[in-house]
Amino acid sequence: MAVDTVDTGPAAVRRRMREAMETHDHAAVVSLLAPDVALRSPIIGTAFEGREAVGALLGAVLEEFKGSNYTGDGEVGDRQVLHFSARVRGLDIDGVDAMRVNDEGLVEHIQVYIRPMVGLAAVAAALGPHLARGPVQRVLVSALTIPLVGLLKLAEPLIPRLVWLRRG
Repeated sequence: MAVDTVDTGPAAVRRRMREAMETHDHAAVVSLLAPDVALRSPIIGTAFEGREAVGALLGAVLEEFKGSNYTGDGEVGDRQVLHFSARVRGLDIDGVDAMRVNDEGLVEHIQVYIRPMVGLAAVAAALGPHLARGPVQRVLVSALTIPLVGLLKLAEPLIPRLVWLRRG
């Protein structure tokens, strides 16, 4: 009788993570996380640490990122990379998840990059209330992030006119 073995190599883990995110299978996403996983967010300076915290964050991502779609993946050094696009609070974003997989075939570290800045602010406004510790914190997170989205929406078309995009 053949024994089914699961490929725990980094590229196979990347493919399973992509599939789990694309199919919105939160349980499968969490099953790929190491117990001591750390996720470095582009929004805050500290990392989300542990399977429960990172799992909650990725659950909020699955709920809030509309029309998300992976546009590429690959390997760079010891990192597995997934490139995505999505719509968050009516704004288009592009992002990259750079993951490191441990010897057990679990994701031990994720570094997230998102652009443009107004899209990153929209991500903060969308995810913050999901992750707040209580109702007062939810209100504070919303009060601090929603105006930032509005300010950046106003600034985005003006900034290119104020800086040198090309020389010549």
